[in-house]
Amino acid sequence: MIEKDTMRVRLKTATLLAAFCTSAAFAQAPDPSAIPPYKKELNVVGGLRIAGSELKGVVDLLAEGFRKFQPDAKVSTNFMTSSEGALGMMVAGVSDVAPMGDDAKITDQMPFFNAFGYVPTEISIATGGYDKRGTLFAWAIVVNEANPLARLSIDQLDRIFGSERTGGWEIGADAANNLLFTAKYARGRDSNIRTWGQLGLKGDYADKEIQTYGYVAPGFAVSFERMVMHWSIKWNPNFREYVEMKEATGDADGRAVASQRMYEALEKDKYGIGWGALMHVNGTCVNPDASKCPGYPGLKVIAVSRTPDGLAVPLTSDNVANRSYPLARDAYIYVNKAPSRPLDPKVREFLRFILSREGQEIIARNGPYFAIPASYVREQLKKLD
Repeated sequence: MIEKDTMRVRLKTATLLAAFCTSAAFAQAPDPSAIPPYKKELNVVGGLRIAGSELKGVVDLLAEGFRKFQPDAKVSTNFMTSSEGALGMMVAGVSDVAPMGDDAKITDQMPFFNAFGYVPTEISIATGGYDKRGTLFAWAIVVNEANPLARLSIDQLDRIFGSERTGGWEIGADAANNLLFTAKYARGRDSNIRTWGQLGLKGDYADKEIQTYGYVAPGFAVSFERMVMHWSIKWNPNFREYVEMKEATGDADGRAVASQRMYEALEKDKYGIGWGALMHVNGTCVNPDASKCPGYPGLKVIAVSRTPDGLAVPLTSDNVANRSYPLARDAYIYVNKAPSRPLDPKVREFLRFILSREGQEIIARNGPYFAIPASYVREQLKKLD
C-alpha cells in the first residue's frame, strides 16, 4: 500500500511539474501592438457586402472601425444566413465577404468549387475562446480523474477516436485549390489504439478497452475531424455521441444525449476518454434554460502535443490565446479569390484592416475571441496576394 501511494504521489508530482513547466514555456498571450498599424493602400468607395455569421458582434465592430479609415465605404451586413449560408450567398453573387463561426465543411465548399472551379480562400481573423459558450472554445481532452494519463499527441487522438481508412482530404492551396482525397493519410486497423495498454498504462488499465465520447453536431464534429483526423468521417465504432442541450429534443430521449450526460458518464467511467468543452468540466457555463452548468470535479483535462515527441501543452487561457495549445479553434472569413489573380481590392483592404493592429485591438478589446499573434497575422496576409 505504501509503495502504491508513493507511486501515486510521484506520478501526480511529475504531472503537475510537467504542466507547470509547459505553462511557463507558453505563458505569454499575443500583444496586438506587435502587429503593424493599418496603412491605407486604397480609398474604398462604394459597397462592401458582408453575409454570414456576426461572430458575436465582432463583424459589426470591425466594419465600424474600417469606416473610420474608409469613410467612403458603404458596408452592408446580412447576418440572417449565419455560418450555414455564408458561402451560399457568395456563390449567389450577393456577398463579398463570408464570416463563419464554424470551419467551412466540405459540403459547404463543394458548391463553391462547382461554381468557380476553385475553393474559397480561408482567412483566420481571430483565435477562438477558452471556456465560454459560443466562443469557438478550444477542445478539451477529458478523462476520469483516476486515470494516470497526463498527455496525448494529435496522432494518438486520431488513433483513439478515429478508425482505419483508405485516405484523407486535402483542401485549398495544397490541393491545387481543390478538394482532393489522397492515400497519404491512409492507415490500417493495426494502427488503431483501442486499449489503455497501448498507451503504456499498466495494472487493471492494461487490457481495458478505451471507451470514447464526444460531440456529433456537424459544426463540432467537423472541427475535430479536420484538426485530428484529416477530415475523415470514420470514427471509432464505440464512439458515444452527444450534443449541446439546445440541439437535443426537449423530451427524455433528448435529455439522454445532451452533453451533460457525457460528462456524467465520464465521471463514472474510469476507462473513458472524451473531447468536449472546458466550460462544462469546470462548471463556468450557463445553459440555454438559464441553469448553471454543474461542473464535474471527477474529471481531468490532459495536455496535448502536436507531434508524438513534441511538448505537451495544457489547456489554459494563455495557451489558447498564443495558439500553442493544438486544439484551439479559429474564427474565419472566406473570400472569393481566384488562383493567381488579385483579390477584389475593396475586400483586400477590409481584410488588411482586420489583420492590422487596429483590427486586432478591436478583437482583443471586445472579445469573446482572442487576437491572433503577429506571426499568424503574417501567414494570413500572404493569402491576400
